Amino acid sequence: MLKSIKNDIYFLKYLYSYSKSYMLGEASAAVIEGLMPLLDIMIPKLMIDGLIEGDSFQTIVFYIALYVLLQFLGQSLSSFLTEKYVNLNEHLYSLHFLLMINRKKADLDLGQLDDPDIHQKAALAEDLIYKGIGIDMIDNFFTAVTGAVSIAAASAVLISAGPFLLLIIFVSACFSAASDLNMENCELAQRDENVYLTRVLNYYIRIMGDQSCAKEMRIYGFADWLMKKYRETLASLKKRLKNLYRKSLQIRLIRILSETAKSCGIYLYLAWLACLRKITVGEFSQYFNAAAQFSESLLDLGTFFMNLNVNGNYIDSFRDFMELEPMMKKDGTESVAEKDRLMLSLSHVRFHYRGSEKLILDDINYTFEQGKVYVLVGENGAGKTTLIQLLCRLYEPDEGTVCLNHVAADQFPLEEYRSMFSIVFQDFHYFAFTVGENIAFGEYEGKKETVQERIRQALKKAGLKKKVESLPKGMDTYLDKIFYEDGTVLSGGENQKLALARALFHEAKILILDEPCSALDPLAEDALFHAFQETAKDKITIYISHRLSSAVLADHVLFLKNGKIWESGSHEELLQKG
Repeated sequence: MLKSIKNDIYFLKYLYSYSKSYMLGEASAAVIEGLMPLLDIMIPKLMIDGLIEGDSFQTIVFYIALYVLLQFLGQSLSSFLTEKYVNLNEHLYSLHFLLMINRKKADLDLGQLDDPDIHQKAALAEDLIYKGIGIDMIDNFFTAVTGAVSIAAASAVLISAGPFLLLIIFVSACFSAASDLNMENCELAQRDENVYLTRVLNYYIRIMGDQSCAKEMRIYGFADWLMKKYRETLASLKKRLKNLYRKSLQIRLIRILSETAKSCGIYLYLAWLACLRKITVGEFSQYFNAAAQFSESLLDLGTFFMNLNVNGNYIDSFRDFMELEPMMKKDGTESVAEKDRLMLSLSHVRFHYRGSEKLILDDINYTFEQGKVYVLVGENGAGKTTLIQLLCRLYEPDEGTVCLNHVAADQFPLEEYRSMFSIVFQDFHYFAFTVGENIAFGEYEGKKETVQERIRQALKKAGLKKKVESLPKGMDTYLDKIFYEDGTVLSGGENQKLALARALFHEAKILILDEPCSALDPLAEDALFHAFQETAKDKITIYISHRLSSAVLADHVLFLKNGKIWESGSHEELLQKG
């Protein structure tokens, strides 16, 4: 229980930092709503007793006017606070916290994201948001505040009716709270497996609607097969949920019987007091309304304390994920001076991916020097892409060292070290932003002329300048048609050139191109390679390709096979070796 309360406090801090006005709005509305039931308890009693005792019509009208006025003022103020501060923030709550979870994913190492357990932890954290448990905790807290105020108000009325009435309500509330706790524990027991099955179903749904899968789905016709897999997984989840909701129904029926018995007990007890002339008709109405309010508020208060434990278990999943830390060292103290001539080296580097025993790279030793062009060739799975991911510290080697100018790469601040790389990845992405934003990202804000000129030069070197100039809004044209009807859809080759322009724009000292020409024709590839030779004069340029023709113009060629550098040298030297 103590751990759950600590988790609740942990999440409350997140919510408070998310919106202070939400917390204050909820608190104010809760106090008002806690006092409002007093109107239904006190004023009807005055009206009924006044009618029976023959009070003047003006007195009855006064009671009615007072009731209507106070109801209007209370509900108006509560509605104002709810709409202005509560509903607005509740509407944006899930967006904010889902973004926080994805931001945490962006902070983790790629190696961590290769771990299925990390994805399960992320899904459990998201489950808390989708279920609204975080925001419900605040609702429950202030409902409990409302309940506490109402209990105090109702108790002041009920105490004069004798302790038996309070005993009936208290016993019923304890029974209801125990039933709810039993149900919540049943849900928690199934949660991990249910979340896992939901992840699988969401994956199938995402594939079905993903435009990048549309061609394969239509050519190979696997939509029906995918639906079959979806239905099989859905059947497993349905079976689990049916058992869960069957249990829920049983508990609900028992609760209904308990509530019915409680109402009967209250009616009978008050009727007995009325028959004995110990209470008036007005007091009968007052006590019954007070008992109903007391009972409901006591349930709310009991639910809150029960949920402290239940919510704490859900929040534990959120906390478990959000407190994950990247494993890579980020806070190195070394720095690269502008005048330094760069050398990037690997010494006895070995590496394998998480969950696999196979070595992808095995005892790699090599040095890349500034001002030279290197071409990495080899079959699929030889380790070419893995090698560049180690060079730019997307992964860390299992053994050995990656060094920059004879200093271990992890001795440099990670952000500063990565800023020296511009990379065109084999699985590059474009985004539904403008052309300029796709190339320069945040630097394009304000559209400074110097930034636009750098974009134009990058587009020219990548061979995309004429295409962009022909677009209706030039570099302000949006890519894709997800959000804008006038967005443009580039061809595969044009998208590849866009990725090249992005890498060239950032003017890094180390330029790495992983299969940058797979969608280009031979003439475009040749022109691009000659352009890179000019660009590479002051850079380390590493070019990964399956096309041996690209090796002709390289200073050095590395042939990778089975995770090792099988051969290296200039194109001529390798030809002489046969």
